[in-house]
Amino acid sequence: MSVAARLPVAAIALSMLVACGSSAPDPRDEATSEAEARELGRDTDKTVLDDMIQTEDRARAVEDVTMDAKRNLDEAIDAQTDGASDEPGGN
Repeated sequence: MSVAARLPVAAIALSMLVACGSSAPDPRDEATSEAEARELGRDTDKTVLDDMIQTEDRARAVEDVTMDAKRNLDEAIDAQTDGASDEPGGN
C-alpha cells in the first residue's frame, strides 16, 4: 500500500474514533441527580443498579398517588354510608 493510500485510510479510522467519543457530562445534571438522590435518602454513589433504583423510585411515587386516591375513595364511601363499615372493628 502506498503512502498516498495510507493517509486517507488513517484519516477515516481517526474520524471514526473521534465520532465514537462522547462529550463530557454536564456537571449541573450530575448535581441535580445527586440532590434528588439525597432527597430520597439514597447513597449518591453510581452503581450498576442505578436503573433499577430509579425504577423503584418512580414506583414509590406512583404508589403515593394510588394510596391518596384510595384514601379519597374510602372517605367518599364512608360519607355515603354514614361511617358504617362491614369490617369487624372497622370505623
